[in-house]
Amino acid sequence: MNYSDLTDVMHNKNVHEDTVHSSGLRGYIEVMQQLGTDPLPLLGKHGIKLKQLQDDNAWISHYAVIQLLEESAQQANCADLGLRISRYQDITILGVLGLILQSASTLREVLKYCSDLLFLHGSAPRLYFNEHVTVDLFENSHDIVEIVFDIQLHDATNILSKRQSMDLGLAVCHRVMRYLSGDHYQLLKVTLPHSPIASLNVYKRFFQAEVIADQQHAALYLHKKVLDTTLDSTDHGLREIVDSYLEQNFRSHHGSIINRVRHAIRIHLSSPKANKTDIAYMLAMHPRSLQRKLHEEGTSFELIKDQLRQQLLLQYLVDSQASMSQIASVLGFSEQSALSRACKNWFGMTPRQLRKVRN
Repeated sequence: MNYSDLTDVMHNKNVHEDTVHSSGLRGYIEVMQQLGTDPLPLLGKHGIKLKQLQDDNAWISHYAVIQLLEESAQQANCADLGLRISRYQDITILGVLGLILQSASTLREVLKYCSDLLFLHGSAPRLYFNEHVTVDLFENSHDIVEIVFDIQLHDATNILSKRQSMDLGLAVCHRVMRYLSGDHYQLLKVTLPHSPIASLNVYKRFFQAEVIADQQHAALYLHKKVLDTTLDSTDHGLREIVDSYLEQNFRSHHGSIINRVRHAIRIHLSSPKANKTDIAYMLAMHPRSLQRKLHEEGTSFELIKDQLRQQLLLQYLVDSQASMSQIASVLGFSEQSALSRACKNWFGMTPRQLRKVRN
């Protein structure tokens, strides 16, 4: 059974909450035509209209975009479709967020804006940075910053794979930061949370850096000192306008407590710090206050962590060739048997059985 057949079988008829600006598909038509594949039937199948792609501000289903890119890559026999599309995208696809980023004076400020305001482009994309890197990719990790890209759908149960969308998103992050940082931007390493279909050499040529597959995050790694270097690209004329815009629209709000908790857990999931007490203190809250606020939102710390683990497990089982022990470690389970018990509780089968079914 190929990807097209699987998406027909598993297509969920319910309306999905997550949307993204149609500018996120800029370049899709051109790349598919270059590959000799008619994109219009594929767009129609996934409920995306051509006129929506001609209007960068149109909102389209992010679920549909992910499915579209996976099936398109298969039909066009193009393993690096996401990377190819990214070459047509730049900071202008971000609309008002792109203007805000161009007013930033440092890369730290760029990343802070992205972390707080990426919802202006889409409800599911996430970008956050971690200055306390714990991965064993560097000898002196205290000098390294990790910039993590993720796509967190409200419902990812029926997503078979999101390799192409993750590649596209990470590639655009790279292009935008390189544009804003100029000569200061020196990418050290790149990690992928999946096993790429294309050769790693394709990724290395694109990013001009070492690329490592089957890792916890889709991430870019830079020297920490780059964060506070003054950017040459700063548009000082925008600064006053942007400050007024942010003050009026966003600075009175601090973002959803659920999203903040989810982000913090995601960063520290593989470490012992992904517990309610440590996460609460990271968010400058008392654990009981965090518990109370989550209860007011109709959820709990344990439920958020559980749902995140479920979504990531499905992603790793399909997109990654990581072993079960590696996946257990990434998801923060003490041992493989604990992952197996959790998987049976969630899905009624073991991780190996689930991987076989999903693939």
